Amino acid sequence: MRKFLILFVCTFCTNLLSSQTSTRLVSETPVLYETVQTKPVFPGGIQEFMRFVMKNYQAPSTEEEEVATGTLEVSIVIGVDGNISKIEIIKEVGNAGKEVKRVLAKCPKWTPGSQNGVNVPVVYNFPIKIQ
Repeated sequence: MRKFLILFVCTFCTNLLSSQTSTRLVSETPVLYETVQTKPVFPGGIQEFMRFVMKNYQAPSTEEEEVATGTLEVSIVIGVDGNISKIEIIKEVGNAGKEVKRVLAKCPKWTPGSQNGVNVPVVYNFPIKIQ
């Protein structure tokens, strides 16, 4: 009976410890939202965002590199602090993605999106037309 009690206590403690570990891992993984109650907003609105990108985008200056034209598809994450992170080029046009990443990396802070009154990271996908 004593061996059974010790075995039960050890099993219970092991299960308790492993369940706490897995709960901690789940809570540390951020949830990225695609739809939120309050969407992220660039200072001045989406038109100002596109103006910022166009103003700062620099096409290749050498004749060796072909100037890319077309529509680039981009995905970014707007964090709880309004900073942009995880810049990904979904659809590339020539080598334009590298320049777009550079421009977006220096983008000013957005007003973050929120869900139930709490700021949350939001995935934002958009096209950029390069002419």
